[in-house]
Amino acid sequence: MFGLKLNVKKSEYLTTDVNEAGSIEINGTALVRWTHFKYLGFAVASDSSLTFEVNLREDTERLKSKIYRTIVRPVAMYGAECWSATKEVETRLSVMETKMLRWTAGVTRLDRICNDEIRQRFGVAPIADKLREARLRLYDDVVRANDDTVRKTGLNTDVPGKRP
Repeated sequence: MFGLKLNVKKSEYLTTDVNEAGSIEINGTALVRWTHFKYLGFAVASDSSLTFEVNLREDTERLKSKIYRTIVRPVAMYGAECWSATKEVETRLSVMETKMLRWTAGVTRLDRICNDEIRQRFGVAPIADKLREARLRLYDDVVRANDDTVRKTGLNTDVPGKRP
């Protein structure tokens, strides 16, 4: 009717009447009834509760945090153990990290939430600390290396003259 075709196998429905016990059948096939579903990023529940919506948002924030820790930060820190880490580099990395975390959390400076609180919310340490850890890890690897390796020789070499 009116050119509308319904795929019975893919069709599902949700009703807001919790006490309704019946089901919808089309051509002898019963449609699947849901108690809640996600539509356009918003969770709708048949009993109008917000529990599912709150859980969905918590899961979203946890996923964003995981993506930041496993993808964004490693890309930003790639090769960091070899950088000459000046105060400017640390500051720029911290600014980048703060912008990313604030954007991910949906928080602006106008909300007056401090950076440490946002880092704690996502469970991440300051990126400057991670930079120091990476450099110390490389130094530890060089110190533990055999004396005849190039990296150990480079560490122990004393270059005569004045530094340019």
